[in-house]
Amino acid sequence: MARKQKSSAQAAEANGYEQALADYKEELADYLQERIKPGLNAGAIAMLTRSIARDIAEREPPAAPDDGEATTDHGAPTNGDGSAPDFVADMHDLQAELGPDWILRFSVHGQNGWLTAEKHDASQHVEAPDAEGLVKMVNAVNENAAR
Repeated sequence: MARKQKSSAQAAEANGYEQALADYKEELADYLQERIKPGLNAGAIAMLTRSIARDIAEREPPAAPDDGEATTDHGAPTNGDGSAPDFVADMHDLQAELGPDWILRFSVHGQNGWLTAEKHDASQHVEAPDAEGLVKMVNAVNENAAR
């Protein structure tokens, strides 16, 4: 009887760990979606990668149960469909949303990252911390130019 209770307690602990691990993975996936934006040039990828690696290394994963029976998946974060986030495709999509007259860049310095959009003829230059803000600014510039 005591053995069954111990087994049940271990199973409950493992289920709690599995839930905590799932939450941790979801947080990491959300973090990556937030940090990785479309249009990143090849030179900035290495800097962004180092910055993200530092941030992830500082995060504490959930503690495994003492019995060590819980399993962990050390694969890459996913988009929910089993595929890793496609940063380059996202950047291309954002650039397409901005329009063919705009050049999109992603910059990183220390813990800070931002997006820059510049008119192909260099007549306009806007910066934003995220894609949503950048799209709003580019739309405002385009509307202003249309007047």
